Amino acid sequence: MEKIGIFGGTFNPVHAEHVEVAIAAINELNLDKLIIMPTFSSPHKTLIPASAEDRINMLSIAFSGIDKAVISDYEIKKQGTSFTYLTVEHYKELYPNAKLFFIVGGDMLTDFKTWKFPERILAAATLAVFERENFKTDFAAEKKYFKQTFDKDFIKLSYIGKNFSSTKIRVYSMLNLDLEGICIPAVSNYIKERGVYRGDEKIDFLLSHLTKKRLIHTAGVAVTAIKKAKELNLPESKVLTAALFHDCAKYLSPEDYPDFTLPQNVPPPVVHEFLGAYVAEKIVGIFDPEIIDAIKYHTTGKANMTTLGKLIFVADMIEENRDYDGVDKLRAYFDGDFDKCFTECLKEETLHLLRKKMPVYFETVNAYDFYVNNNKQ
Repeated sequence: MEKIGIFGGTFNPVHAEHVEVAIAAINELNLDKLIIMPTFSSPHKTLIPASAEDRINMLSIAFSGIDKAVISDYEIKKQGTSFTYLTVEHYKELYPNAKLFFIVGGDMLTDFKTWKFPERILAAATLAVFERENFKTDFAAEKKYFKQTFDKDFIKLSYIGKNFSSTKIRVYSMLNLDLEGICIPAVSNYIKERGVYRGDEKIDFLLSHLTKKRLIHTAGVAVTAIKKAKELNLPESKVLTAALFHDCAKYLSPEDYPDFTLPQNVPPPVVHEFLGAYVAEKIVGIFDPEIIDAIKYHTTGKANMTTLGKLIFVADMIEENRDYDGVDKLRAYFDGDFDKCFTECLKEETLHLLRKKMPVYFETVNAYDFYVNNNKQ
C-alpha cells in the first residue's frame, strides 16, 4: 500500500526546521510521497506577508534535494479558510488505496479537539505527531483521549522539533539584517533578491536612524512581543509596530524638534521614550494612541498600563540579546505567567536603578506602587 504524508503550514517563509521535520517523517513513516501544503492566507490578515508565488518558490528551493517531497498549491488555489478535513478528504479521494498521514506538532495535537470535524480527519488520515522543543505535550493523556473520543490512535514520531522562528526571519529581513544562521542560505538569497519582506517608508526611517546593534535589539523586541500577541488578545500588527518603533528616537536630540516638549525631571536615559512617542506620531505618522502610549512608557512604565504597554516593556527587557543576571528567570516567567513576568520585570528595573544609584523617574515609582505594592494587574 502506498504511503503518503501531508505536511501543511503557512511557510512564511519555509525554514530549516520544516525541512528537518519533513525528512524525519519521510524516513520514519517510510513514505512514498510527502505533500508539502502551504495554506492560503489573505495578505490583509498576514503579518509581514509574502505572496503565494513567493512562498511556493521558496518551498521549491528548500525541498529541491528531497525527491519524495512534492509542493502542492491545492489550498492556495482553493483560497478561503483551509479546513484540514476537506484537504485530507480531497487527497483520500485522489489516492483511495493509499494510507494517508497528516503531520502535526505536539502543540497542534493538544488543540486538535477544537478543529472542524476532527472525526472526519481521522477517518481519512492518521495523525503523525512530532514533539516540540520547550512545549510539553502529555502524549499518554492525548492517546487516552483519542481512544475514548474517536476510537483512534496517532503515531508519535521520534523526531523532536527545535525552536525556529519564521517571524524572526521576516522581521530581520524587514530591517535589512543578516539572515545567516536563521534562514536556509538559498532561501535567504531569494528573499534578498526579490525583496520579499521589504519594509515601507516607515521602516526606512528606522534604517536611517538606528545603528545595526540597535536594529538587532529592535528585532529581538518584535519577535519576543509577537510570541505573546495571540495569548494576550492583541493584534499582531499593532504589537509589531509598537515593538519596531519603541526605540525610534534612541539617537535623536530633543533640540532638533522645536515643537517637542520634554516633561520636567526626566532622567537622560529615558528621554528617548518621550521623544520617541513624539517622533513616531508627528514624523513617522503612527496615529494609534495605544501604540504611542506603549512607546512613551516602554522604559519607565507607569500606573495602569495597557496590555500592549506592558508587553513592550517586558519584551524590551527580556529579548534574546539581553544578557544580565536574572534575565533567564524573567524569560521563564514570560513563557508561563505573563502578569508575573511583568511584575518581576518592573521590580528588576526599579532595583537596578537603585543599585546603580541612578535617578528613578516618578512614573516608575507610580508603576511600582500600583503593580507591586498594591498587587494590581
